[in-house]
Amino acid sequence: MRIRFRFLLPFLLGLTLVTSAVAAPFGTLREGGVWWLTLPGGPRFFSVGADTVNGGDKMTRDRGYYFENTYPTEAAWAADTQERLYAWGFNTRGGWSDPTTAMTLPLVPEIDLGRNARLHWFDPFAPDALEKTIAKAREVTAPYRDNPAVIGYFTDNEVGWWNAPLFKWYLGNEWAIYAKRHVWRMVYDHYGGKWDRLLADFVPAPGFDSFEDLKKGRSELKLRPGGRGILLINKVTAACAGRYYELVYKALRAVDPTRLVMGDRLPLYYNQDAVLASRGFLDVLSTNYNVDTPDGWVAPYYFEGLGRLTDTPVLISEFFFAADENRSGNVNNGHLMHVATQAERAAGASAAVRHFAAFPNIAGIHWFQYYDEPHGGRGDGEDFNMGLVDVHNVPYEQLLAAMVPANREAPAIHAASAKPPVPQPEVIAIPAAAKPVSVTDGGLADWPDKAGTRLPWLRVPAPHVPFGDVHMSWSPQGLNLFHLAQNYADLFLLAYDGEFPITETYQLQFEVDAGAGLRRFAACLLPRPHSKYPGRFELVPRLFRIEDDGRLTPIEDGGLVQVLDKPLPHIAMEMRLPAALLGVKALTPGQGLTLRLRATTFYREMTMTLGGVPQGRGTVKTDRPVKAILSD
Repeated sequence: MRIRFRFLLPFLLGLTLVTSAVAAPFGTLREGGVWWLTLPGGPRFFSVGADTVNGGDKMTRDRGYYFENTYPTEAAWAADTQERLYAWGFNTRGGWSDPTTAMTLPLVPEIDLGRNARLHWFDPFAPDALEKTIAKAREVTAPYRDNPAVIGYFTDNEVGWWNAPLFKWYLGNEWAIYAKRHVWRMVYDHYGGKWDRLLADFVPAPGFDSFEDLKKGRSELKLRPGGRGILLINKVTAACAGRYYELVYKALRAVDPTRLVMGDRLPLYYNQDAVLASRGFLDVLSTNYNVDTPDGWVAPYYFEGLGRLTDTPVLISEFFFAADENRSGNVNNGHLMHVATQAERAAGASAAVRHFAAFPNIAGIHWFQYYDEPHGGRGDGEDFNMGLVDVHNVPYEQLLAAMVPANREAPAIHAASAKPPVPQPEVIAIPAAAKPVSVTDGGLADWPDKAGTRLPWLRVPAPHVPFGDVHMSWSPQGLNLFHLAQNYADLFLLAYDGEFPITETYQLQFEVDAGAGLRRFAACLLPRPHSKYPGRFELVPRLFRIEDDGRLTPIEDGGLVQVLDKPLPHIAMEMRLPAALLGVKALTPGQGLTLRLRATTFYREMTMTLGGVPQGRGTVKTDRPVKAILSD
């Protein structure tokens, strides 16, 4: 058991008002392998929150939610809204919520400490950076320090830790910037001052021909195809992230030491080196999350990975479901999770709550958001039906009818979530497809048994963790796979002409012997300029046969592989390998086969394997095929 305490006050537990005179902070608790938040006095607490629990924006009152449109006073709004939220199974105010003490719901404010202290894209390595961060922390926490409902602080929102942009920005700065000096020194030390070693990994911009030249402003290094420069870039990312987490942690401890430091709300993605660098500087790691499929499936690799990378509970600071059928006129203009009907929305959202609660390291789930975005969109153009209520303050009854029981069941589901890892059996059973699988339908609705088809034994060398999941099923016509993963890649970072080099693409390689000899395949994701969004990329899958000498021979796939419409850093790919490609007429129940899987990210940054022995980051020795049997 592990307990961390931070704060004291009367509090609401479940749907009942509980007061306590015991001087104890909010905290975190790991009990029986399961993480929780704790209430004042010590009881464990699973946070079910809603974001933007506030009165809305007066500037959009004619087309959006605003409290004066339906309530006589702010006090009346606060009382009714709190009563609603408890009735719906919510017990926390999430980011961007009104800190009014007219509500007793616990609160986690988002304070933009890093942005306000100019830690991002400025000079976090300056000698006075901590002093400035403490001063800014004192200022931005002032409205909350005397508020008894405040659990802790989200330090920022969706910082991202995008590795290549950080590297390019700081390296391109002038020498007067301390961050430039820090990054330059990392580059120099990584290559031991040997310029020829750097040139094996990078192509410098014209006019930058030495380490001394790299001290100048506007210096630039692009990845050389076939090199390993991405490993240096990730070192720099870890250094920048570690400095951020250290500064905000120390600053908040200096000005409000009893509140939890709850992270920077990672943006539906995490950089593993940045998460590793946060260790020791967070009480809670927060991450926003875009649910993976319309049925509410949550890819396990994401949270299992965080459980291994960090020693803190995880709070989902934002998840959502929208529907094209809505009363606010929202058009759902983007890639965020949306479905056609409110019935589908209700089913997916409630399923997601139960999936989230079943991870032992998740200690809270916050829904984004209390009300729909304004008709015509908010200030940045985003226009989604994300509300528990519409812009007229009318609850979405079908959504809530499904979410209320899920919210109330979540603590019990979470209490039972600790399960030992499933050891890899000597022979893996590949289940029969529950329904025919299509790789031209743009979705994964034809995989109803996602849990049963997952292969949970992918390996990556420590301290890193698998960056995705692979699922497999079979039918007489062939083998089916789908792959959900994450991989941020700056595709402008590579120095190349013509088509993007195959060697630098994201790849899923599959080797199988179904009784007719070994067959090897590679599905490669090639980036090309996006057909709808200028300056962005979309991924195009290409299927290859891997010959004995390693050459790739294109396969005219005829609908054998598809990439779902998700922008990077999200990877969603589905593939079908017909029996004929495996050298047999048909697959049959009880048939044995051997297989290997290997997934490699862009620029060969990381590799994960099933049936191979990882030798180091980005490399693998594939000498242990897995035995499998096709089960009924």
